[in-house]
Amino acid sequence: MLRPCPICLSEGKKKFFRQNFGNKAIAIMDGYDVVVCQKCGFVFADNIPGQEEFNKYYEIMSKWEFNYKDGVVSEDYQKYFKKIIDFLVPHLKDKRAKIVDIGCSTGCLLNMLKEKGYVNLLGIDPSPTCVKTVKELYGIDAVADTISNFSAENKFDVIILSAVLEHLVDFSGSVDKIQSLLNEGGLLFVEVPDATRFDSYIFTPFQQFSIEHIDYFSDVSLKNLLGKFGFEIVEMQKNENTVNQTIDPDIFVLAKFSPQLKSEIVKDDITEKKLGDYISKCAQLDIEVNKFLSEVLGKHEKIIIWGVGTHTQRLVGAGLDLAKVLYFVDSNVKYHGKKINGVEIKSPREIKENAPILISTFSYQEEVARQIKDELKLKNEIVKIY
Repeated sequence: MLRPCPICLSEGKKKFFRQNFGNKAIAIMDGYDVVVCQKCGFVFADNIPGQEEFNKYYEIMSKWEFNYKDGVVSEDYQKYFKKIIDFLVPHLKDKRAKIVDIGCSTGCLLNMLKEKGYVNLLGIDPSPTCVKTVKELYGIDAVADTISNFSAENKFDVIILSAVLEHLVDFSGSVDKIQSLLNEGGLLFVEVPDATRFDSYIFTPFQQFSIEHIDYFSDVSLKNLLGKFGFEIVEMQKNENTVNQTIDPDIFVLAKFSPQLKSEIVKDDITEKKLGDYISKCAQLDIEVNKFLSEVLGKHEKIIIWGVGTHTQRLVGAGLDLAKVLYFVDSNVKYHGKKINGVEIKSPREIKENAPILISTFSYQEEVARQIKDELKLKNEIVKIY
């Protein structure tokens, strides 16, 4: 679908990048256009499926279930959630405040609030597996639902949207729903990636234009969105989130719901330029990666590729020679048995051949190498891109 600007609703937009994934077996789309709103300057993905299709995708294909670790998040994620707790807790004086985490994953953030003494906690996530884990792992109530479909008899004092807004097709319907769920004077916490700093943290080409991230915020556009719907900024903070060797810049915002407040939209003149810098730098790195892959594929009759996330799907979309790929491997059970353009995705335990294993991920590169050698005890040659 073609999107108007999700913030100002203008139809005027300019395309300045095309991201291709080359399959719809595990991706929700073949690719999308990155466009900038000519009126307010917000940057977003265009030519994408509708919100209901995304909701279904997150319900059945969620990678946030951490099923390979029984729902327990890594130490890096725990440090990230602690940053959120340290930002939030000074503003949450009432331990009986009604708090809902929308997009709660397996509940680590909610559990940290529980450990701080907060007692009225609820998690919402489209994945039934995540919801089951929240209940069983932490004893916290949770519901399998989406923002647009969720309803509650009583309103909340605090709503948490951590790593959620960048996934949404429709802001108006979602923020309208948040308004209806929040008490007047209630607090909304938002955390989103900071698109104006993508160019300072490049580890793989175009990784920030992922399958799931379809909105690219700056502090200006985030203020525009919140102000439009009657949210007054209480505190804003820029942070970095370090997970599995990668550093992602992000923005924390705490805002108070003041229905009578309506702010004027201010033109964002920064994000288009900064994303242009990001694209230019990524293009240079992409040349190096493709040269390396060409050399690797030229040396071997067949290889196994470990990892089928955005990194691999970009390679497929860019014309990776799949005739050289014996099969793909991934730890996410949701992918097993599926095929990317005819090439099967298998479980790590199904590796039998002695072909070289190309690790197609930066974030988990060292963890995968350790798993191949120490856990699976495989003798295959390991090929690292980074």
